[in-house]
Order: sequence, then structure tokens, then C-alpha cells
Amino acid sequence: MPVRMPITRWLAAITLAVLLVEPPAVRAADDSVEDGPAKAADRGQEVGNLIDLGQNFDANVFEQAGGGWTLRGGGLRVRRPSPTGDDGSQPPSSPTLARGRRLGAARLEQIDRLCGLSDRQRLALRLAIESDLRRLAEQIDVERGKYVGVAVNMGGPEGQKTWQQFQEDVQRCRRLLRALFNDDSLFAATLASTLDAGQLERLAAETRARRSFRWKAMVAAAMLRIDDAIGLDEKQHDTIERLLVAREPPLRADDADRQPNPHAEQMLVYLTLASVDQKTLQAAVSDRQWLALSTLMNQGRAMQSWLEEQGLLEKSGR
Repeated sequence: MPVRMPITRWLAAITLAVLLVEPPAVRAADDSVEDGPAKAADRGQEVGNLIDLGQNFDANVFEQAGGGWTLRGGGLRVRRPSPTGDDGSQPPSSPTLARGRRLGAARLEQIDRLCGLSDRQRLALRLAIESDLRRLAEQIDVERGKYVGVAVNMGGPEGQKTWQQFQEDVQRCRRLLRALFNDDSLFAATLASTLDAGQLERLAAETRARRSFRWKAMVAAAMLRIDDAIGLDEKQHDTIERLLVAREPPLRADDADRQPNPHAEQMLVYLTLASVDQKTLQAAVSDRQWLALSTLMNQGRAMQSWLEEQGLLEKSGR
């Protein structure tokens, strides 16, 4: 027959066990005190300063068609993927090819709509686009590979140095992507040799009309700002507008992927204003207005190198 423990002795034993064993909640509290709120705050600030360069490369090269910058949120460093993936599968297709194919398809559709391409012409142009894209991807994807899976701490000097190099690489890749249909591309050479004389003339006429329309729209928008700044009468307004329209710059003909950039367009008009006949311009305005116009033209001149990065102008006229 089992011996029963008196209730008083049983309660005493339970109390002693509780006193001897430290509660988990107390240990957790002690641990947090040892770590300290300052260290936790430092860790939080460091994570907040981390910028995922791979994500930002894609956003600024393939998604940002204008000359501005998009800064995606920070993130923890992730491991650089292996060439074939952990499961042995092939890596995702090149984003350069994906982006370039969309641009090429839009360009080809635009030409086909205007010129009525034959199957042979369409095939030749598609092959030329693909060849240009393959060469382009070889250059851009190498730069992209340097940043995939890499995050930097923007709060430190090394992070800032890496970010500066990152911006230079992005700008270079943007220029390469914008030059896809330039005169030195296989696509441009194939276009010239594949289209007949009538098709080439229709394409050239459409290009001239599109450029003229865009330039007149830019001039009209900038003239509103000039008028607000210096107060022009109707004759002065017409004179300046006529001088600007006559100095039409070689705007990019391929605008299927163009995003509005009002500031760059305004600066381009000011830069162009600096190239018109200055004697005629000065004679059309008062001394006070001339001083104000000179300031605007100087702003345009100062932005010339920046404007060349914005993709508004062709590398060479077509």
C-alpha cells in the first residue's frame, strides 16, 4: 500500500522547486538588459541603411526610361545565386533581352504600320534586332551581375563609394540601351537595305513630322515660362518662338518608350535659345528682358552635359 505524503510537506516541496528554478521570463528580461537598447537601435539603423543594388539596378536601367533616378527600399544582403540555381534549373532569362525585345517589337510595329512590311522584310528586321540585343546583353548583363544579390550600407563611406560607382555603371548601361537603334546598329543598316525607296521615304517623312511636332510642343511649353519670367508682348513672343522653331534639334525618332521629362525639355529649349541669332534676339527685347533671357540661356548651357544623358537627342541624325 503506497505511503501518502502529508499535504503540508507536498506544498513545501513545490515551493522549494519554484524558488530553485529561474523563470524563463526573468532570463529573457536579463538577456535584453545585457544586449542593451543602444545595440538594438544600431542594428535597426544599419538594416535601414542597406540598399539592394541588384533591385535598384533593374529599376533604373530597365524600368526608368527617363533620366531620373528611382531608389527602391533597403533590404538585407541575399546570397548571390549560382549559375544554374540550387535545384539545377537554368537561370532566368536576361532582363536586357526582355527589355530590348519589348522595345524592338514596338519599333517594328511602328515601322510595319507605316510601311506595310512583307514577311521577308519583317523577318530580316527581327533577326537584326535580336543580333543587336545579344551584343547589348553581353555588355549590360556583365555590369548587372556585379550587383545582383548585393546590398550596401549607405550610412558608411564604403557604401557611398560603392553607390557612386553603381550610378556610373547604371548611366553607362542606360546609354547602351538607348543606342539600340542608332545609326551604327545592325538594325539601322538592315532597315536601309531592306526597305524599298517608297518605304524609306514614308519612314523619313514620318520621322520628320514626329520630330517637328514634339519640338513645337516643347517650345510652346517653354515659351509660357519665358513669358511669365520676363513679360513678352505678342510680337516679342512670336519672334522668339520663330527663332526657336527654326533651330529644331535632332530629337530621338524612336519615342515608343519615352517618358515625359518636362525639366529636361525646358533646359533643352534654353540651350537651343543660346544657339539662335543673338543679334536678332537681343534686338527684339528690352535691356531688362535681355538680361533675364541671358540668365535662362546660361542655365541651358550649364545643363548641356546633363542633357546629353537624358536620351532626348539622337546620337546622329537619320
